Amino acid sequence: MSTIITTINHWAEAWLGIMIAVAWQSALLVAAATLIALLLRRTSPVVRFCLWQIVAVKLLLMPFWTLAIPLPTWWQNSSPEQSVVFQPIEIANKEAVRPVFQHPPALTTGPGTDVAHAPSLWEKIGEIKWQAWLLLIWFLMVFWQFVRLVIQRIRLAKLFKQAGPANGELAGLVAELAGQIGLSRVPAAVCVAGDCPLFVCGLWRPRLVLPERLLDSLDQSERRQVVLHELGHIKRRDLFWGWPIEIARIVYFFNPLAYWAAYQIRLERELACDQLAMARSGHPPAEYAQTLVQVVSHSSQPASMQAAAIAAGLTGSEKRDEG
Repeated sequence: MSTIITTINHWAEAWLGIMIAVAWQSALLVAAATLIALLLRRTSPVVRFCLWQIVAVKLLLMPFWTLAIPLPTWWQNSSPEQSVVFQPIEIANKEAVRPVFQHPPALTTGPGTDVAHAPSLWEKIGEIKWQAWLLLIWFLMVFWQFVRLVIQRIRLAKLFKQAGPANGELAGLVAELAGQIGLSRVPAAVCVAGDCPLFVCGLWRPRLVLPERLLDSLDQSERRQVVLHELGHIKRRDLFWGWPIEIARIVYFFNPLAYWAAYQIRLERELACDQLAMARSGHPPAEYAQTLVQVVSHSSQPASMQAAAIAAGLTGSEKRDEG
């Protein structure tokens, strides 16, 4: 038991050292990325998205790629441990210091003797260092967030059970726009009667979820704009690239910089899809902005369903809710 506790304490100390290194190095990384993004604010959002995506990947690799900062040379030379020199001492009379091996006295029990006892459970728990308790809390928080993802996936599956295939007109529109932006495979289009956001999902077989209430409130031109926006996420492979920063946010849930990087990635990928939709639809920005306002007015889905969509990498409603 003591060996296990010692091992856990050792792991916890090493883990805490890595987390501290990640914290200050990620601060420098995010600060540099923010400064570069400000300098690139007049460029395409695709460029800034790539910048923040590099930050997300670096956050994931940082525990395996931390910098070991050595001590200065003058500090190492003046270290008291290294300045002490031990000289061997010669013993004149070696016979006088020859060790005498004796058998240990036998243990006796009686009124005046103490009997050795094994440490109790509370004594063993007391050997656990605070770093180990901190590691346990971190593990439980990370585990709980992964459980939440599973729960949200289950809610999303229930939504799909209520969905049906899109009618011929909508399916034809999706196929036309998918070919227009150069998608090799047309995503399956499904309609839901409930009040949910317009979104895409599925890494291997993408699906476009179309809420009927929202589509009924849009004309043909506005439908093309919002569908182009969602298909843009598939074209850009945002469903795949959304996971690095999501995993980094889960692992570094205690670090606000991970949330800041996640926010910047969501913002830039939405702007990139807006840019694609405006370029392909041929409508001016003012008309496209009016379409977004109309979409926001119908975005009254329950918070649990919205969270399930976002957790699945469904980015179609995030920017609209923030706007």
